[in-house]
Amino acid sequence: MASSTLKILHIAPTPFFADRGCHIRIRNEIESLVGHPVTLILCTYHLGKDVDGIDIRRIPRIPGYKKLDAGYSPFKFPADILLFFLVLKTCLREKPDLLHGHLHEGALIGWAVKKILFLRSMPLIMDMQGSLSGELTSYGTLKTKGLLSRIVCRIEFMICHMADFFFCSSNESRNTLLQGFNVDPGKTALLQDVVPDVFFKNQEKNRLRRELGIPKGKKVVLYTGSLLPGKGVQFITQAMSGLVNVRDDLFFVLVGYPKGEVAAFVKKNGLERDVLLPGRIAYGDLPRWLAIGDIALEPKESDSSEASGKLLHYMAAGLPVVCFDTDNNRKFLGDPGYYARDCSALAFARAILAVVEDKKAASRGALGRDRIHVQYSMEGLGRNLAAAYEQMIRDGQVEI
Repeated sequence: MASSTLKILHIAPTPFFADRGCHIRIRNEIESLVGHPVTLILCTYHLGKDVDGIDIRRIPRIPGYKKLDAGYSPFKFPADILLFFLVLKTCLREKPDLLHGHLHEGALIGWAVKKILFLRSMPLIMDMQGSLSGELTSYGTLKTKGLLSRIVCRIEFMICHMADFFFCSSNESRNTLLQGFNVDPGKTALLQDVVPDVFFKNQEKNRLRRELGIPKGKKVVLYTGSLLPGKGVQFITQAMSGLVNVRDDLFFVLVGYPKGEVAAFVKKNGLERDVLLPGRIAYGDLPRWLAIGDIALEPKESDSSEASGKLLHYMAAGLPVVCFDTDNNRKFLGDPGYYARDCSALAFARAILAVVEDKKAASRGALGRDRIHVQYSMEGLGRNLAAAYEQMIRDGQVEI
């Protein structure tokens, strides 16, 4: 088996590639396998950018479907039906050895195709990045205790028993499987996010700041990611509106999309001189944006059960990080992190001030950079994935 080439079909029920966390994880997993005896195919929606070196197969175009950011869209239902037929057709034509389904819809599609093609005995791995019901609740799509929420939880429970094995992006997502959905611990493994080598390279901070028109003498407080309540952005906006009234040396850069609500907040509160909203940027440009920062922010709450890939990128850039005190954040950051005392905008603002006033903040950021460089490499991810695929096909189980 080790000498032959494995063929793996990835199922991504999302508009890949759209420069956001879920997509970055998928891309890193695929690109980490370059040089290994593995052939990869990715089936996804019609939307999104093509990525050099990745064999992407897309569904037919759906008129009116243009949403690239995270969250609910009524177009996802027809998109997933078309994706099912695309995966089925691709399996018949390409005869993959294993299906790797991303997110809950990817696992459901993979399970359905596997049942139809039962004679092929293709193992199905689900890549678990968080709770489906928890994510929809955090985005405001579902009410916490409503009937629809209970129905979605039941569907999620069923999906989480369809896969043969689960890759979990964080301890929180693994605990969701074990405690919330009673999945056998032996069928789960932690497959952490990683950082490409380019993020460890030094960038020209001062030149980049001049190009962006950032005032001299300011400490740049940076956030990168979706500008949605489900990502905790409300804690940033509330914190910065208070901080600019007590400090005149802070400048906030919030990189991401959709920026409509945040832009309206900035205008309403007269923060135009203190905040930069560049909008959507390409993932390849992210290292340059990280280079301008002095402090990085991760406002996500633990109840989403998602991992935080942005933490790794912040740490690779050597930035001190302000966040909430969750198990996942502690695991990555350890003592060098700056933790809000409770889950509130006031506590988050105080943690930002703690970094500003700490003369050792830069050295704490450097400690995080060294830690990430050793533990979270693309090379290690590729090695683990290739071994896991081989074990799953050969033995029906994985040890990472």
